[in-house]
Amino acid sequence: MKRVVVTGMGMVSPLGCGVALSWERLIESQSGITAIERFSVSDLSCKIAGQLPSGDGEGAFNADDWVPHKDQRKMGDFIVFAMAAATQAVEDSGWTPTETSELERTGVMIGSGIGGLEGIHDTSLAMSEKGPRRVSPFFIPSCLINLASGHVSIKYGFRGPNHAVVTACSSGAHAIGDAARLIQWGDA
Repeated sequence: MKRVVVTGMGMVSPLGCGVALSWERLIESQSGITAIERFSVSDLSCKIAGQLPSGDGEGAFNADDWVPHKDQRKMGDFIVFAMAAATQAVEDSGWTPTETSELERTGVMIGSGIGGLEGIHDTSLAMSEKGPRRVSPFFIPSCLINLASGHVSIKYGFRGPNHAVVTACSSGAHAIGDAARLIQWGDA
């Protein structure tokens, strides 16, 4: 069986964008939990959440840094987050395959607990209130969890195994395990 090692990492978290900064803030016992301001929480008992820091400050997440603005309307937020983390991981790894054989053995495995729920919610309301003509032609592709790994593969030209894992809170751990097995079995 082949040995499996981690060669690159990327992170988008409530502690910040980037592995080093998120780790530093975690070690300093900082919290990524903040007051919810994106929508009204007056009717909710919980008014806090782990949200990505936005803006231009250190560790803030700016989608334009990771995905061209014109492409963002085709992607749910979770896909943009996946693109950011994957870009960091690929850059951190130093892996730049160019040969067809290398591209065919380079796969993408991404886990998402629930995917494009916000897009599904917004589209459901728009259809209910304004009719089917208000449904974007990008609705389905923006919500499909497998398109997170698909967009990463397209960006880098990877042609190996492409898989999405959806197992709620354990999605990330399952994706790592599944990817390791693909390597061990010689499929990637």
